[in-house]
Amino acid sequence: MHDTNFPPNIDPHVFTLIAVAVGYASVGNYNANEQNAIGNWVIMVGQYILTHAAQQQLIESRLENTNININSQKAKKGGSVYTDNNQNKSNTNQRNEVDYLIETVKRMQDELEKIKKDGLN
Repeated sequence: MHDTNFPPNIDPHVFTLIAVAVGYASVGNYNANEQNAIGNWVIMVGQYILTHAAQQQLIESRLENTNININSQKAKKGGSVYTDNNQNKSNTNQRNEVDYLIETVKRMQDELEKIKKDGLN
């Protein structure tokens, strides 16, 4: 995992509200045909990002051997990477993710403390 500042770590409601504000402001003086063309272009950008991310997730899950089909006959008979006892996977990936989450929460707490201190001054 890499550390990034975009998208920002802000409340999901605020993040969504910003999108609403940008959409509202983007309408401007455009007529319905222009709005439709711009809106479809923005959706296409989003679709590209989502398709790219989905393919990346698929490749990563295959490499980690966690790509299962819960509707398969094997899964219906109780076999999966989560229930098979012969899996020799380490918990290294999960531990790294937990450590990353703990560190992220700590950074958020530190940032909140800084905001509180700055607000009191």
